[in-house]
Amino acid sequence: MISPEIAAFLRNRMGSTPRLKSWIESHPEIWVALVLVLASHLFVSTFAKFAHWQFEAPYVKTADLCRWDCGWFRSVLDEGYDREPYRAAKGNGANWGFMPLFPLSAFPFRHFLRLSTLLSLVVASKCALYAAILSFLLMVRERSSTLSETFFAGGLVAFNPYVLYAHVGYSEPLYFALASIAFLQLGKRHWILSGTAGALLSATRIVGCVFSLSYLIGAVKDLRFREISREGKLLILLGLMLCPLGLALYMLYLYVHTGDALGFIHIQVVWGRVPHNPFVETLNALQHHRWQRVWGVMILAGFLTVGWLIREHRPELAVYLAAVILMPLSADTWGFARYLWWQPPFLYALFMLLKNHRWAWPIYMGFAGGMASFMIIEWLAGSNRMVM
Repeated sequence: MISPEIAAFLRNRMGSTPRLKSWIESHPEIWVALVLVLASHLFVSTFAKFAHWQFEAPYVKTADLCRWDCGWFRSVLDEGYDREPYRAAKGNGANWGFMPLFPLSAFPFRHFLRLSTLLSLVVASKCALYAAILSFLLMVRERSSTLSETFFAGGLVAFNPYVLYAHVGYSEPLYFALASIAFLQLGKRHWILSGTAGALLSATRIVGCVFSLSYLIGAVKDLRFREISREGKLLILLGLMLCPLGLALYMLYLYVHTGDALGFIHIQVVWGRVPHNPFVETLNALQHHRWQRVWGVMILAGFLTVGWLIREHRPELAVYLAAVILMPLSADTWGFARYLWWQPPFLYALFMLLKNHRWAWPIYMGFAGGMASFMIIEWLAGSNRMVM
């Protein structure tokens, strides 16, 4: 005989199965993101192994993917932030330019799972890729009406030309996920959630603080078109104050720790990143040959996307994209491409354009796949001039 308690438990479990199935079917983004992140991992691992076989690239285990900036994040996770510059070739570098949230996201893998620091950073970035795909799918959910469109949208993240950075211990996927969540919650008028995502965003990358402008634009749009109670206005204000909180706390920490609240900006001089006219940088890139010209074309594509977003009445996305294009360009064009391809507004516009011009999908995927595979080989071959 089965006791009444066990019988009731089994009935509840059996009754919950159809509900669970229905919930999964109504939220395909969850499993689509999982399929795509596994496929993306297989793609990167396969080409990394090919690079090892064919070119004797030093790739034996997953942690070997952690290079360059990943090493700086390692220093933050293992040693904390420097009190004074002593790193880099000339001994004048410090790890202040590498924001704290991403290395903190790797801490549980190192502390609780006892993984090595390098492997923890790589695993953290791969996990963040799942969050990036899922959050982007939720961001475009109202625009994707079929399962195939959902896969296409997620594929823009999982197989973008610079997807390498989601698998090598960099902050790009975490940044992308938080930016997508911030815009998603802003569109739903969830002010506190949007502001909280903005705060985390500003603690991930310096450009994340730009979301405050997008938040303000979204709030003004809402105030113009509907009546909002006093409590609602207070929530909007509180969310706006939250947006730059992550960066503000980091600045406060640097001031107490080093005496320089803007150390994350001042240290950029070590890498030759001094202010320039971004439009002059764009013209110079277009006048050069090879990769500089490719990046110049990408810059133009970014600006055209800004114009398209304005035309589509998405000023909050347009302003954010314009700002995050101009900010890195004010230094130089090196590294610009990966900044562009890891921006939710840019991939949102790309999804909408490809959705309306399906014939272009194979062309784009061929381009993205070719670029991504080349980047993997270059990375493992030890060339960071191309992939930076």
